[in-house]
Amino acid sequence: MKRFVYLALVICSIPCFADSWMKDSEPAILQVQYMQTIVQDTTKRDKNFFKEKTMLRIGKNISRYQSITKFQRDSLLHFNSALYWETERIAFESATDPVSRDMKTLERNGRYWDITYKNYPEGKITVSSYFNMTDWKYEEEWEKPEWEICESTKTILGYECIEATADYRGRRWTAWFSPEIPVQDGPWKLCGLPGLILEAYDTGKEYHYIAEGITQSGIGDVGFLTYREKRGVKKVDRDKYFNEWWKYKHSNFGAKMAAMFGKGPQPTDKKSEPINQDAEETNYPHDL
Repeated sequence: MKRFVYLALVICSIPCFADSWMKDSEPAILQVQYMQTIVQDTTKRDKNFFKEKTMLRIGKNISRYQSITKFQRDSLLHFNSALYWETERIAFESATDPVSRDMKTLERNGRYWDITYKNYPEGKITVSSYFNMTDWKYEEEWEKPEWEICESTKTILGYECIEATADYRGRRWTAWFSPEIPVQDGPWKLCGLPGLILEAYDTGKEYHYIAEGITQSGIGDVGFLTYREKRGVKKVDRDKYFNEWWKYKHSNFGAKMAAMFGKGPQPTDKKSEPINQDAEETNYPHDL
């Protein structure tokens, strides 16, 4: 019953006016919902992975890709913080042990914290995220993959899609795009094909995106979300961003927390062990 109440509160309280906390906003013309799968440890890929619903919201000039759950939760926190913390309390009390509380917090808040903006500012890509107790942001030149279109086809969501491949940022990507939807966009940073990308994955399928739905009306706006800017963000270049992410993922974060606060997972705790994972793009300095 507590879980039901929690979900009802969240669903009924997602603000329809969330677009007011954006800048450079413009009406969205299309929104694509993807199921994103990320392998968190390549040595335990059958067990250590997570799936999350994401959205690509496309406007005339810019697009934004992010977790649907994270967007909803951030909206609720921004517009009704009292209700946000009440739902957190209900969810916390419904858990029976610390591990399940941690996992439920991840599921409620979303595990994918990256927000990717294409053509924002003009001719650039902007990425913001949160890890290691810090809000991060970087901008880079908008480098599009150089695709090779293949002959294979398949149907996704009723649309005939054509296969394309590209070497991009250290990984070999396969994409399936539909010329029936003349939008040169796709999940994450993938784009530049003569049609919307409805499925994409790297060679090892460590990152996999597949479309589950497309909406063309009643979407709202697409623009740059400002809530992280308001609470303070660390602006770095791309290489610095990914190197900091690498160090965070591959160092003993639990031991670091224990040293700082005198509590938290100890170095021998399995949850604190480094994992075998790399980012969507791998061509950056891996310096611990």
